[in-house]
Amino acid sequence: MDPDDLRPADEAILDELEGGRVTKGALVDWTGYSRNTVYNRLEVLEAAGYVKCVHEGTRLFELVDDPRKNSN
Repeated sequence: MDPDDLRPADEAILDELEGGRVTKGALVDWTGYSRNTVYNRLEVLEAAGYVKCVHEGTRLFELVDDPRKNSN
């Protein structure tokens, strides 16, 4: 995934994860995106290596590598 391919939902998720670990439920509440959209975008971001799930039971995610910081 190229940083230019980020969608608005991806940007919102990455913005929230910049502050630290966040659950999927909190991302839904804080970004205003639907649970389905957040789930799908987390899957894409995780596959790209930008985020990872650190606790499966609570679906707690953390930022691994912000693609926006690496693009020029």
